[in-house]
Amino acid sequence: MSVKFFKAIRKTNSTCIPCMLSLLFLFVSLSSCAIQKKKKNTGKNPVEYALTVAAIRPAMGEDPYIEVSFNESARFYRLPRNAAPAYLELLRESAKNNTPVLVKRANEYSDIILRVRKKQR
Repeated sequence: MSVKFFKAIRKTNSTCIPCMLSLLFLFVSLSSCAIQKKKKNTGKNPVEYALTVAAIRPAMGEDPYIEVSFNESARFYRLPRNAAPAYLELLRESAKNNTPVLVKRANEYSDIILRVRKKQR
């Protein structure tokens, strides 16, 4: 920094310097907060949620999946045709009785149902 800059700072109003220093401190603290790394959801961990079945759409033709929608989600989830018949029976029971079941998926972003089981109370 040049000498002229420091002379200009000396000539400034005495109340202006604390304001400028506080703004500088605020800027430094905000930028350090922005630099900190956030935890990323890599989607590698399986997730299991209690969901209530809204509708079950059977597989058409050669489609390998049965589509299932839930009251708690706007997405369509897919149950493989070759999944255990007990899973489909639990989903039908949930739709009929309006009771939640535990639905396990591979990760947060997956729409394929891996397991269905009764929710323990």
